[in-house]
Amino acid sequence: MDTFNEALDELARMYGHDVALSLATVAGERPNLRMVNAYYKGRAFYITTYALSHKMQEIAQNPHVALCHGLFIAHGRGVNLGNPLEAVNRELREELREVFCAFYARHVNEDDPHTCILRVDLDDAILCTADTRYVIDFARQSATREPFINDIIY
Repeated sequence: MDTFNEALDELARMYGHDVALSLATVAGERPNLRMVNAYYKGRAFYITTYALSHKMQEIAQNPHVALCHGLFIAHGRGVNLGNPLEAVNRELREELREVFCAFYARHVNEDDPHTCILRVDLDDAILCTADTRYVIDFARQSATREPFINDIIY
């Protein structure tokens, strides 16, 4: 297996479920950071949110975002996919309902037209496992791999 696909497999293993991570956006020249529940699939992260929230308003002005979880960092572009009930989102909605089952029924009001799905299309990432550091370039579909020792105490 090539290093890029190996890195994608690690991303899916580590983030292919409900994970709380930090999402950074920019308002003018000021960065904003908040925790969100996210799910990785197919070179993107998915987040259920609200179109009138500060994060979505900021993404509408500047789609460049950053993600962070422990030693994982990534840059990408946020895309509003619309309401989960839209026909185009039918399969994704079912998947997100299952992935986010701990809170979806209580906190995602699909009947509100401003409820939406945010997709973050990844540009690049640094992913650290227990013994490996991957530097991933999604545009070039390439990655490097090097030994890594995590000696950071959380």
